[in-house]
Amino acid sequence: MNFVSIIYDALAIFIIINCIRKGAKNGFAKTAVQAIGYIFAIVAALVISRICASLIYTTAIQPMVIEKMESSIANAVDTESVINGLASAVEGLPAISYFLFDFSTAAENLVDSVGLDYAAIAVSVEESVIRPVAEPILETVAFAVSLILLATVVSFVANGSKFVNDVPIIGKANSFFGGVFGIANGVLELCIGAFILDFVISAGIFPEYFSEDIIEKTYIFRWIYSAVCGNNALI
Repeated sequence: MNFVSIIYDALAIFIIINCIRKGAKNGFAKTAVQAIGYIFAIVAALVISRICASLIYTTAIQPMVIEKMESSIANAVDTESVINGLASAVEGLPAISYFLFDFSTAAENLVDSVGLDYAAIAVSVEESVIRPVAEPILETVAFAVSLILLATVVSFVANGSKFVNDVPIIGKANSFFGGVFGIANGVLELCIGAFILDFVISAGIFPEYFSEDIIEKTYIFRWIYSAVCGNNALI
């Protein structure tokens, strides 16, 4: 277990303890509404992000990508010029990090590209190279935006539910059950963090700090990450 792995577990413990503390302070009603509300918010954000990402990509980005690639490889005379034309086309796309796209596999698949319909080549590369990277990026952004908006609504509703803490029966165990639901809030926050971390790992950003190998060496966080992003992920 290396130093970075220790930090992952330390942050996980800190988040759980902090949520327990806040839950005990805020009381049962507000913390329970937050926990339940955040679950629905996460599920709703996942559904919304997938729908929005697919819609935005197919209606706005996909046609533009194919058009630019078609025009860039229309006069290609060999496989190398096809690949160079494709890379040049992606570099010119606005709001897309072209350095994330790998055309090495495309080169292997386009050995017989000379003489083929350049429109068919553009579609093939868009499906195998561009879409697998661009759509997850859109999905992650849409998820983050949707979750922030929905979490704001949940917080507003939770703040309005604090009056329940004044009910005598609930008031006696207010702090205890608030802390219990605080654990749930902490787990949810870790799940959201794991989802965002999975995107960072997929993008290859600072692999010395963000990688599945590092997470595998943790004792606590790896269970959260596996539940959220593993082969049998819950979301």
